[in-house]
Amino acid sequence: MPTDLIAYLTARQEEMLADIGRLVALESPSREEAGVSAAADQVAAWLAGLGAEVRRHPAPGYGTHLEARWPGGPDAGNRKPALLLAHLDTVHPLGTLARNPFRVEGDRAYGPGIADTKGGLVMGLYALRALRDLGRPLPRPVVYLITCDEEVGSPTSRPRIEALAREAAYALVLETAGPGGALKTARKGVAGYRLTVIGRAAHAGNDYFAGVSANLELARLVQALHALSDPGTGTTVNVGVMAGGTRSNVVAERATAEVDVRFWTRAAAEAVDAAIRALRPAHPEARLEITGGVNRWPLERTPAVAELYEHARRLAAEFGYAVGEAAVGGASDGNLTAGVGLPTLDGLGAAGAGIHTEGEYLEVSHLVPRTALIARLLETL
Repeated sequence: MPTDLIAYLTARQEEMLADIGRLVALESPSREEAGVSAAADQVAAWLAGLGAEVRRHPAPGYGTHLEARWPGGPDAGNRKPALLLAHLDTVHPLGTLARNPFRVEGDRAYGPGIADTKGGLVMGLYALRALRDLGRPLPRPVVYLITCDEEVGSPTSRPRIEALAREAAYALVLETAGPGGALKTARKGVAGYRLTVIGRAAHAGNDYFAGVSANLELARLVQALHALSDPGTGTTVNVGVMAGGTRSNVVAERATAEVDVRFWTRAAAEAVDAAIRALRPAHPEARLEITGGVNRWPLERTPAVAELYEHARRLAAEFGYAVGEAAVGGASDGNLTAGVGLPTLDGLGAAGAGIHTEGEYLEVSHLVPRTALIARLLETL
C-alpha cells in the first residue's frame, strides 16, 4: 500500500488547493490570448520548478501551449513516453471571476474552470512532484502537454497532440471525472456538416410555380437527417442551425443547415457519413452541396483501454479509493489521441460537477486519492 504517497499528498492538500486557486484567479477564456498566456506563464514556472524541460508553442489568437518533458529514471532506456494532457482555456468569459471567485465551501471548491481542467492540471503537477520528492523513479519519459484551445476544438494544438500520441505508450487525460469520480473509458466522436440547398428564386405571387424552394427541400432533408438518429447504437444527428431565403414574398433560392453528429464507434461514424452523403433533394431541379465530416473519432473502449482502466482500478483499491468507469457523449483531446490508435484513459482530473456553468466545482476530498492515482499510474505503466 503506497502509504508514503498518500501521506505526502495529504500533508500538501491545502497547498495544492491554494495553487489551484491561483490558477483559477488567472482568467483564461478561449481566444483571450493575453489571459491564457498569463496563466501559461504561471504553469511554466511550476513546471520548471519540477525540473522539466519546458517548450512553448505560441498559438496566435489563442495563447501558448506548454510541452514539458522529463527523461525518466535509470531504467527508462528507449521506452516510449507517457503522455499527460490538460488544458488552460475555459469557457467562462472575462469578468466571471468577479461574481464567481475561487472559494471553498465545505468539500466543494468553486471557480471558473476549476474542474475543467485547472484542478486536474495542478493535480498532474503534484503527482510528478510527489514522485520526485519521494525518490520514486519514472519507468519511462513523461511528456505533459498543456494546451490553450481545447474548448474551441483544439484548432492549433491538434497537430501537436496527434504527433505526440504517435510517439507515446499511452495517454492519461486530466479532464473532469465522470459521475462519482468515474474514469472515462469511452467518449462519443463528433462530426459536423453544412448542407446547402440551391433552388430557384421566383416571385411568390406572380411566378410561384416557376420557383424551386430551397427551404422546402431543406425541410425534407432535415427530416431525413433526424431519421438517421438511432437510440439503439447511440448515434445522434442534430440539425442545430437553419437559415434560408431572403423575403417572405420570394421563393427561397438558397437554404443552409448546420448539423452535429455523435457516435460511439468508428464503424457508426462511417455508416452515418455515407448516409448523409447519399441524401438527395426531392425536386429534380434543386441542388445539394455537403461539406464537413468527422472532426474527432470516438474514444472507444478497446481491450487496451479496458486494460488501462482495470490497472487504474486495482491501483486505487490499494489505498481504499473506488473508481468506476463511464462512457460520455462529449469529446475531449482524448478523442484525438485515441483517434491515432493510442490507448487512452480519460477523466483522471478533478471529481466535481457543473462544468461550463457558474456552479462549477471540484470535490476537495477527492484531490489526494486522485492525485495519488495519477502518480501510481505514471510509476507502474
